Amino acid sequence: MLDIDDVPRGLLTLDLLVKEAEVVVYSAGTVQAGRYLILFGGEVAPVEMSFYRAVDIAKAALNDGVLLPYAEPRIAPAVLEGAQRWPCPGDSLGVLQSGSSPTMLRCVDAALKGAEVDLMQLRIADGLGGRAIATLWGATHDVEAAMELAERAVRSGEPGGWSAQTIRNVDPSVAQRVGEGTHFFREWRG
Repeated sequence: MLDIDDVPRGLLTLDLLVKEAEVVVYSAGTVQAGRYLILFGGEVAPVEMSFYRAVDIAKAALNDGVLLPYAEPRIAPAVLEGAQRWPCPGDSLGVLQSGSSPTMLRCVDAALKGAEVDLMQLRIADGLGGRAIATLWGATHDVEAAMELAERAVRSGEPGGWSAQTIRNVDPSVAQRVGEGTHFFREWRG
C-alpha cells in the first residue's frame, strides 16, 4: 500500500507501477485529507519491483508505504470487503489507531502473525479523516503480546497519529458493540 499526498502524483504512480510488473490493483483512489491510496498485490517479485518503482516515482509526495511479502491472510478481506469478525473466545480488546493506513497494515500484520488474536475490524482512511483503526480480540496475554508487536512495527512506519489501548475484561455490551463495527452510523454518511 502507498499513501501519496498528491492526487496527480498518485495517478502517475499508479500508471507506472502497473506498467512495471504484473500486479493486481485491489483498490486505488482518493481518501480524506486529499490523499491518494494505492493497494496492490500479486506474486512477491513483481510486487517488489512495482513497489520500488512506485516509491521512486512518488518521491516527496509519498506520505507512507508498506510492502508486506506474504501478508497475513486475514488482512485482505478486512480491507477489501470490510469483513468483520465476531469475537472469538477471550475477554480483552486491543484498539490501534494510526495517522497512516500503510503503517496500520504493517502493525496489524505483525500483531496477527505473532500472537493468537482475532482481527475484529480494520478500517482504512475513509470516514476517519485519513486515519486507520483496527480492533483485535482474544485472551488478555495474547492481546498484550499483539499490542507489543504492533508497537514495535509502528517504529518502522509513520508514527504520527499513533495510539493504542488494551482493554482487559471487556464488558459484554461493549464487546457486542465493537463486534458490530466502529462506525457511528451503520452506513457512512459522508
